[in-house]
Amino acid sequence: MQVLMALAYHFTGHDMGLRDEIQADITEAFNDDLADAVHTFTCDRVVSSNWNPKTNTSEEVVEHYEGRGVLFGSYSQYEIQTLGVLATDKKATVLQNEVTKEPKIDDEWLTALGSFRVIHIQQDPAATIWKCQLRWVK
Repeated sequence: MQVLMALAYHFTGHDMGLRDEIQADITEAFNDDLADAVHTFTCDRVVSSNWNPKTNTSEEVVEHYEGRGVLFGSYSQYEIQTLGVLATDKKATVLQNEVTKEPKIDDEWLTALGSFRVIHIQQDPAATIWKCQLRWVK
């Protein structure tokens, strides 16, 4: 049954309930079992700079978004040695329905532990979470 629901979503784009179930389960884990590991973040992304010829200045257009997730996971020795991940990089798992905009590479997330740049983003097949590689910004 779940395979049929996933196929229906894939071909029609309509949620058949499986995605909602997965997100509800992850949200529950974030609120209960993983509560100590869940952190919030904010991001102000400059999307463009508009030149104002009257004032001879540039005006930045900024998009703000925020969310929460398990932000400070570690990478394995294998990932560090073979994939070029820095030992200080952090692994973030964020629930898509709890992030107000889609993260992009080079976004800077402001967290309780400082600022981190998004280096890599991967979405799970059910489109419920993003896994992001974060690098501390000095």
